[in-house]
Amino acid sequence: KKVVTGIARSFKDYPVEEINLTDYDVRQNHFRFTENQLLIIGAPSYGGRIPTPVADVLGRFKGINTPVVLVTVYGNRAIDDTLMELKKELSDKGFIPVAAASFIGQHTYLSDLAHGRPDEKDMEIVKEFGDKLRERLRLAVIYDMKDLDVPGSYPYEKPPMTQFPFNVETNEYCIYCMLCAGVCPMKAISDSNPRDINNDVCIRCGACIRICPAQAKSFTEEPLNALRDRLLRPLCSERKEPWYTIG
Repeated sequence: KKVVTGIARSFKDYPVEEINLTDYDVRQNHFRFTENQLLIIGAPSYGGRIPTPVADVLGRFKGINTPVVLVTVYGNRAIDDTLMELKKELSDKGFIPVAAASFIGQHTYLSDLAHGRPDEKDMEIVKEFGDKLRERLRLAVIYDMKDLDVPGSYPYEKPPMTQFPFNVETNEYCIYCMLCAGVCPMKAISDSNPRDINNDVCIRCGACIRICPAQAKSFTEEPLNALRDRLLRPLCSERKEPWYTIG
């Protein structure tokens, strides 16, 4: 959200509407855009692909030669096919990709990895990207812009991330405030019992963990620590930098 809204600030002289696709009920809608609009869409990279709920909702997007800016944020590992998947899904639905970017955010499963990002330096690049994009669109005829070249491959190298080695657990400190159920983007937590979690639906985004005032929610410790030690901690010493391209 921080990155996408930062890009949108470069278009502050135009009416801007925010669509929050983390809201379960919002994702049930159909979205239609015209050639006179610009769509800036952002999605996290989940194991090198767009999250399954995002892929599902893109099936309800429809453009009419609508220019689109593709944005992904990842936890300092790699984006793999995320931007390629966004490009293909939206190109097939009437959108014209005119720009793409990848930025870095603090990793969901290891706070030491890309801690505090996107930081001030990242946000300067967000502004630079937005300003250059606005100027390019002001001068360009959309149909004449070159086909956008983004990282990734198709067929995709990795399957969508739908299985996880750890679950969300609730400890004895739970105060039944139900904030977790309200913030869950998948409605995986029961509206009446915060301990009742459908782990087949849960995408392990950590929203319930972050909002809990009693620190009663956590991921299953042992498999999560194994993932951290095996895959994530070795990445902490390298700072990945943002990347963008404009057609």
